[in-house]
Amino acid sequence: MEIEGQTAVVTGAASGLGRAVVHALSTRGASVGAIDLPGAMLEAMADAQVLPVAADVADGPAMEAAFQTISDWRGRPRILVNCAGILAPARVFRIEKRAHGTAGRAIPRALDDLRRVIEVNLIGTFNPIRLFAAALADGTGGDGPDTGVIVNTASVAAFEGLSAQAGYGASKAGVAAMTLPLARELARYGIRVVSVAPGAFDAGVFGNVPAHTQAQLIRDVPFPHRLGRPEEFARLVVEIIGNQMLNGAVLRIDGAVRMREPAVTP
Repeated sequence: MEIEGQTAVVTGAASGLGRAVVHALSTRGASVGAIDLPGAMLEAMADAQVLPVAADVADGPAMEAAFQTISDWRGRPRILVNCAGILAPARVFRIEKRAHGTAGRAIPRALDDLRRVIEVNLIGTFNPIRLFAAALADGTGGDGPDTGVIVNTASVAAFEGLSAQAGYGASKAGVAAMTLPLARELARYGIRVVSVAPGAFDAGVFGNVPAHTQAQLIRDVPFPHRLGRPEEFARLVVEIIGNQMLNGAVLRIDGAVRMREPAVTP
């Protein structure tokens, strides 16, 4: 698919990976509906090629309204890039602290902590997909041109999640796992589905990782020995959109890192 002249939707658009994707698509001639939470500094992105839209990706009616707004603006989107996500590390339980530093009883983690991660990362990926794909249901596959392209954001944590990442790892594993079934289901309509699994990137969620874990993740990257840059993620998204044989795959972009437990846990 050629990017120029297309209407695109990017979720998680206000910062990090999403912001880089908005820039990459808009500078290549796409009209981009940039979706993020209300108050996420979206308005600063507005220009002739970018329409900021405030909505929660996990909210069904809010996303329906967002897609309608974007369609009314520049027509049906044919490119969808899902970048919205939260990290929110959470252990299964915590040990209550008593006076003089003695350990108390184990307190189970509140379910709401897990629920929000699943809602944003997994449901918040599927929610835009269902709206995007339904609007393109008149397309055909075969050996013709793309009707639409969907790029989702998984994570290397889907495969090598660290301690306190059970919820995050599960949510990203869900994104990875639904890639092939979606690609098969939507193939008849000419819609491709690919997921990208970033490693340690200099983006918003990385700031929520404890400092000692950040340092080890960077040390463990074989080459290049640094954090990934959002524009490198965006360049891969551009390549996926333009390469029709990329379909049903989960592509790692991680400098060959394989995450391991931190050597020191506070």
